[in-house]
Formats: sequence, C-alpha cells, structure tokens
Amino acid sequence: MAAMSARNSKSELKNFYEKLIAKGKKKMVALNALMRKILVIANAKIKAFYLDDFA
Repeated sequence: MAAMSARNSKSELKNFYEKLIAKGKKKMVALNALMRKILVIANAKIKAFYLDDFA
C-alpha cells in the first residue's frame, strides 16, 4: 500500500517509478522495486536511531 501511495504522489519515489516504466519495466516489476526502495530507506532510518544499550 505504501508503494502504491508513493507511486501516486509527487515525490522522488514517483520519479523513480516512472524512470523504471520508461526503461521498459512492467508495472508490477517497477512497483516491487519501489516497495524494496521504501524498505531500504525505512531500514536505514531505523538503524540510524537504534540504541543498543537501552537496558
């Protein structure tokens, strides 16, 4: 759902999706690539703020 929302918004993620479509990728393949990109960004943000010594 997040990827579908990002695909419809005015953002860098929409530009990424449209570039993949322009390169000839199928829509579902481009959507899956967009989902992975969102997960990679979310994982990087979580790792940046994770404190290992929270005990």
